[in-house]
Amino acid sequence: MIPVIVSGAGGQLGKAFVDRLSFKEGFSVFSFDRGQLDITDETKIHNILSTLPQTKYWINCAAYTKVDDAETHPEEARRINAVAPGMIAEACAKANVHLVDFSSDYVYHNNLRRPLQETDPTEPKGVYAQTKLAGEHAIQASGCRHTILRTSWIYGPGGKNFVYTMLRLGKTKDSLRIVGDQLGAPTFTYDIVWAVKNLILKAETDHSDHIQGIFNFSNQGEVRWDQFARKIFELSAIVCAVESTTTEAYGAPAPRPAYSVMECSKISGLLNEPIPHWEDALKRFMDMI
Repeated sequence: MIPVIVSGAGGQLGKAFVDRLSFKEGFSVFSFDRGQLDITDETKIHNILSTLPQTKYWINCAAYTKVDDAETHPEEARRINAVAPGMIAEACAKANVHLVDFSSDYVYHNNLRRPLQETDPTEPKGVYAQTKLAGEHAIQASGCRHTILRTSWIYGPGGKNFVYTMLRLGKTKDSLRIVGDQLGAPTFTYDIVWAVKNLILKAETDHSDHIQGIFNFSNQGEVRWDQFARKIFELSAIVCAVESTTTEAYGAPAPRPAYSVMECSKISGLLNEPIPHWEDALKRFMDMI
C-alpha cells in the first residue's frame, strides 16, 4: 500500500481524491478536512506526520479559493495559500515525504497569447494569484520533494463552482450575461486525481524523480466562459440565453487573466493516456449529477 495524506478533504478537490484514490489500486488514504486539521497550525502538521510515520505522499488540497474575497482578506489568503504550504513542505522535508500541491493559471497573467509553458514569466496581478505563487516559492525553498500542479477553472462534485452556478441560475433565469473575453480550459477534479495518481504510480514503479517540479495540468482544448455556459445548458437541456459581456463590464474586484490556456505536454509525457478534452470531462460530470 502507498500511504497518502490528503489535507483539505472537505473541499471539492479533496473530496475527489478521497473518492477516487482507490484501496484496490494500492493506496491507503488518511484524509483530514478543515475541522480535523488547520493547515496553518505548524504543531498539528508535525503531529500528523509523527502519528503516520509511514506516509510517502502528502496531497494538499486546502486553499483559499475565493478570488474576489482575497482582495479584502489578504492576510487570510496569505496564511492559507502561501505560509501553510511552506510549513507543510518543511515538515515533509524532515519526514522524507513527497508533497503534492496545487497552484493556478492565475500566476501567469502575462501578455502571451499562445499556450503557456511552465517556464513562462509569472506576473500575478491580484492577491489570490500572488499568494498562490508565494506558496509555490515557499515549497521550492523548503527543499522537500514536491510536485506542483498549476491548474485552471476547476469544477467537480461537492463544491461551489461555475457548473453548479449555471445549472442553478439557468433554471430560474431566461437569460444570463457571461464574460466572453477570457479564454482558458475548465478542469474536472476527477481528472486531476487521475493525473496525480498516475504520477505517483510512475514514481513508485520507476523509482525516479521525474515527477519533481512544476507541471501545468488542465483538460485539453480551450473555451470562453460564455461558450462554457452554453455547453452546460445544452447538455442539461436547460433553455437559457447567454449574452456575452466583457471582463471590464462585469467589474469583479480581482483581476482575471484574459488568456489562461496552458501547454500540458510536460505532464502528458509522463501519463499513460491522453489528457481528456474539456467537453468529454464536462459530459462525464453531467452524467454523474
